[in-house]
Amino acid sequence: MTILYVKTIAAIILGFAAGLSVVYIFNRMPARWLCDYDQTPSPELMDRSVQRIKGWPWRWIYAGGMACLCVRLVWTKIHHPAMGFDGLPEDLIQLISQSQFALAGLVACWALLIIGLADLKYMIIPDQFVVALAIAGVGFAPLHQNLWQPLGGLAIGGGVMLIVALLGRAAFGGEVMGFGDVKLCAALGLGLGITGIVFTLAAASLLSGLAAAIGLARKTLKKDDMRPLGPYIAGAGIFYIFILWPFLI
Repeated sequence: MTILYVKTIAAIILGFAAGLSVVYIFNRMPARWLCDYDQTPSPELMDRSVQRIKGWPWRWIYAGGMACLCVRLVWTKIHHPAMGFDGLPEDLIQLISQSQFALAGLVACWALLIIGLADLKYMIIPDQFVVALAIAGVGFAPLHQNLWQPLGGLAIGGGVMLIVALLGRAAFGGEVMGFGDVKLCAALGLGLGITGIVFTLAAASLLSGLAAAIGLARKTLKKDDMRPLGPYIAGAGIFYIFILWPFLI
């Protein structure tokens, strides 16, 4: 019971701190991270006095959400415990596996939240947070049943998006999907595995299409308007980690 209390309190503290850091980091990150390599940052991006995200109420919403996420993950019963701990008591192996899952999930969702916000606001997916997502994905790897899950997820995530991007360019003579989406899905697939990335791609496509249909019907969107896909990928990925994966792992 003492261990349960300790890991719950630790999860709340870590999650709360991660959520608070989202607004701070997003408002303080270098302006060049939020524009393409060949672009000069706008005066608004360069102005440190401009809040890219308002502190109230968002920092508290993100802090509460991340705390709930971390508690949810640290309570998850791991049916395929982390490998390499043979000979240790079962309770200790379970604690190590739960802690690893919670930490990797927290970092992944933290990175996905920042990525979704960046793409929604500035139509850009910062590489730095895709790298953080990939590192979190490595943390998930020992919890998969075999090595083919993360490798297959990486190949499917990056491969499907790359094919869509190339076909779109060939069909329409221009860029219909940024390469950032390809890198994002590859990194996410590395963490979530085959099942997770297939769910994420399907859910993101469905939600994006539904939002576009509603926007066109309400005339808030035009047919040729460019729309970010990153927020839908990030949202579907967070939903899978937070809601679905604990039932499957």
